[in-house]
Amino acid sequence: MNILVLGASGRTGRIFAKIASDCNHQVSAIVRDKNRGGLPGVTYIEGSPTDEKLLTDKLKGIDAVVVALNINRTSDNPFAKVISPLTLISDTVKVLLPAMEKNKVKRIVTVSASGVGDSWKNMPLIARLLIRNSNIMRAYEDHDRQEQLIRNSTLDWTIVRPVMLSNKESGSYKATLGKPTGGNISRAGLAKYTLDAIETGKNIREVVTLYS
Repeated sequence: MNILVLGASGRTGRIFAKIASDCNHQVSAIVRDKNRGGLPGVTYIEGSPTDEKLLTDKLKGIDAVVVALNINRTSDNPFAKVISPLTLISDTVKVLLPAMEKNKVKRIVTVSASGVGDSWKNMPLIARLLIRNSNIMRAYEDHDRQEQLIRNSTLDWTIVRPVMLSNKESGSYKATLGKPTGGNISRAGLAKYTLDAIETGKNIREVVTLYS
């Protein structure tokens, strides 16, 4: 399959791009700096994910899109300074959806987070307090905006809400449409589920929580 990845220079997006390429899919990635690419077998396109003209052009011949963007901070510290535009994800999705429709690309899998939207109530109180009072909330707010846009589209979407992410190498995962019963999942597991969802067509127009 021909897969376009947005956010392929991030930790999760990079793992997905590698896994998909290793499985003989044709992977293209729009990145702001091609020097941050470097994965063999991945075609890197320098540009902004919010550039509708670029997206419309590069979506030609694409079978599926993966959005793995996030609102980044200077470090993993919850209170670290935000360095991404606060509406990067939703601004990207706003131009991505019509560009996909123009090119008749139906399949999209986007990475959100457990606790976004209607799953907020499922989070432990201490986690909600941390998120609400730190810069993590900026990402949750924009994930919520992107989810609403995607849910209102006519595309074959899957929204993926992973619980706390780790850098473990295990690609195992558990998926549920409800409340998770595990507290973390590896980025490799998230990437593996994302590829499985594209290859099998499962969980179309569903919001999936991932844990391990």
